[in-house]
Amino acid sequence: MKKSSICTLLLGAAFGAVAGGALVKKLWLEKYRKQKIELSAVCHERELLYNLLKLKQNHVSFSEYFTAHGLQTVAVLGMGREGRYLLDELAKEKGAVPVYGVEADYLGSVHETLTVYRLGEDALPPADCLLVCDLNRTEEKAARAEREFPAEILALNDLISWLMEKHSIKPWRGQSTSPRSAK
Repeated sequence: MKKSSICTLLLGAAFGAVAGGALVKKLWLEKYRKQKIELSAVCHERELLYNLLKLKQNHVSFSEYFTAHGLQTVAVLGMGREGRYLLDELAKEKGAVPVYGVEADYLGSVHETLTVYRLGEDALPPADCLLVCDLNRTEEKAARAEREFPAEILALNDLISWLMEKHSIKPWRGQSTSPRSAK
């Protein structure tokens, strides 16, 4: 083989290795970013569950917030676990009245007793407030809802934070609750 052919071959191999390395790095970074988002969502969900349990343990009703803010009818955006839980609790409490559900992602969602409207497709009827119960992309969904819903829009986290502060319930901060000292 000629010296120039060997140099060309080596140069091609070097460029191929660099391009392959860049591709692997890009794929790894995409996977890492996706896992980071998923982990954040799981941590957020665990924190929410802890806070909901603390509220339940202290016999705090969600209607307290709505009563204190003069809100009588509530629409719920997000018909997943959290939205359905809140709808069930509001129905039991007999305070603020849940009037309908709204879904932004799963447009085939239905509810046993309430009409579920599709954000961006259906006109939303009047209600005093819209409570965003989606845990993922909450700000984005609230911004979308603002274009279609003229009244107050509230995130579930804000409702829970207000109730916890009012009742002096401390949120989970990763601290140990054991009276034993660390060794």
